[in-house]
Amino acid sequence: MDANSLRFLTDTMLGKLAKYLRMLGFDTVYFPQGDRLCLIDLAVKQGRVFLTRDKTIVRTLSDLPELLCINDNSPIKQLQQVIKYFELTLNENNFFTRCLRCNQLLVKISAQEVEHRVPAYIATIQQEFFVCQKCERVYWKGTHQKRMSDMIKRITLSQ
Repeated sequence: MDANSLRFLTDTMLGKLAKYLRMLGFDTVYFPQGDRLCLIDLAVKQGRVFLTRDKTIVRTLSDLPELLCINDNSPIKQLQQVIKYFELTLNENNFFTRCLRCNQLLVKISAQEVEHRVPAYIATIQQEFFVCQKCERVYWKGTHQKRMSDMIKRITLSQ
């Protein structure tokens, strides 16, 4: 399997990591609660790599190939560990293509369709918008995306 087509499932300990993986365009499901054994079963059924910080689970299921124990508390270092471990190649074309909240692929939408859903100032200065068809969150290339892009550069340069 191509490392860049990996799909991930993270448990309650790795919410920020899930968001960062989504930001890079990786299909990442996050469960803020739930029985970890059920989550592992779900990961196996969906062909996802289970990411956890729970060392008990890792010791119990050490023979499971779809499992990675994340070592660090820092979400940035966690992301670096995943990138290095799976030898992921980051493709800028995939950045910001998923909803950071619910993992769905974003769909381009016209400015007219979202002008009532974004701040008036944003509607006048932005030309390109994307929407999540599941949670209906609207995204655009604003200063927040620039900050996230800068963070991605720092992460990848420090590898």
